[in-house]
Amino acid sequence: MTAADIDQQITPIADSLRATAHAVGHPDLAERLVSTLRAAMAALDALPRTDDFWAGWANDRPTITKLSEYAGARLDRDPDDFLAGRTLVALALSYGANDGGLPYLTAELAADAAAVGDAVIAAQWIWSEIGLDTTYELRRTLSAADRTVVERLTRDGQGWTAVAARIALDVLDGAGLDEAYTRHR
Repeated sequence: MTAADIDQQITPIADSLRATAHAVGHPDLAERLVSTLRAAMAALDALPRTDDFWAGWANDRPTITKLSEYAGARLDRDPDDFLAGRTLVALALSYGANDGGLPYLTAELAADAAAVGDAVIAAQWIWSEIGLDTTYELRRTLSAADRTVVERLTRDGQGWTAVAARIALDVLDGAGLDEAYTRHR
């Protein structure tokens, strides 16, 4: 696949992510997710056609449906595969999954608490766009982060990172997402 072929495959999802991210006030997240989709689609295309993954498919062309299956299989093999996790977050947000793909960010948050901002955005995205309270899912995901690092982000983080860290600490301490988001936003 060429870069143009990859863009053609992901354009509907990319457009949806960009529009919604703009509506919820975080267009930067959409660009990170679109970059992830590009990289994951390229990785799927690079997968040898002799790989067991391709067995059972009608053809060996990379598609969004296959990308979802591929990312899921990668994550099953390696729970710390951040590319696969972010791919599933992008697809979950694009398709309006009830949990916003938050569980797929858990391993990344355990490795790097700075990802707290994207977790808070994903949770708020589902709350504002679908109307589902994702406090529980966010709290579960955030519980993997090193609390001392999140606390440090409230002091040393810049812009959204510091705000998201404050929201995260409130949620971890029992506040509802909407309450915490309103308090600090």
